[in-house]
Amino acid sequence: MNKEKIEVLQTANDYMNNLKDGIVNLANMIQEGKEQEAITIIPQIVDGIEWVVQVITLTKEVQKNEIGVEALNDQLQEIIEALENEDYILVGDLFNYEILPILEDIHEGIKETISN
Repeated sequence: MNKEKIEVLQTANDYMNNLKDGIVNLANMIQEGKEQEAITIIPQIVDGIEWVVQVITLTKEVQKNEIGVEALNDQLQEIIEALENEDYILVGDLFNYEILPILEDIHEGIKETISN
């Protein structure tokens, strides 16, 4: 069972770079005034974040140091509010300056766990 959990974390490790690149791409689109295009990739990014959170939650017992994901929920709630207010600059900033650093920390925790 633990072997499978490590394998899932390895898959998450591979995926994290794509997810982080997607967030940078989203923030860049918003800065370039391409809000409508950016909005179309938000669901994919949120789905990716949700998957990573599930992986972290389901692999707690094999993590070398507990990887925290709680901070993501607060930031995602702020993003929802910013979207409701059509404040796309704030959406981009939240993804780029709040979500991205949290994902970096999560990625480091994953790398630490899968390194032998």
